[in-house]
Amino acid sequence: MNEYAGYPHPVASGWWAMLRFAKDGKPKPIMGDGDKPIVFPTETEALREINRHLLRYFNGQYLRSGVKCEAAKVAANRLFRKGREITVERKSA
Repeated sequence: MNEYAGYPHPVASGWWAMLRFAKDGKPKPIMGDGDKPIVFPTETEALREINRHLLRYFNGQYLRSGVKCEAAKVAANRLFRKGREITVERKSA
């Protein structure tokens, strides 16, 4: 269903940080350079990375596709700078 999850998964050389988002349905490891899963030496380090990624996702630092949304944030700040609100008029079709 529409669930989010994050958990460490033991592998031979350490721990993978696994994330499951509602759009995917299956957990995936956090990927590093060369599209290879990052192997963390301890379970605690994997949990810290899981927390960091989930919080960045929920706080809007990533679009739902996983891409960073810095460009969207800059565009929004240009629209709403100096505390001014922009009014929008809707016209019926």
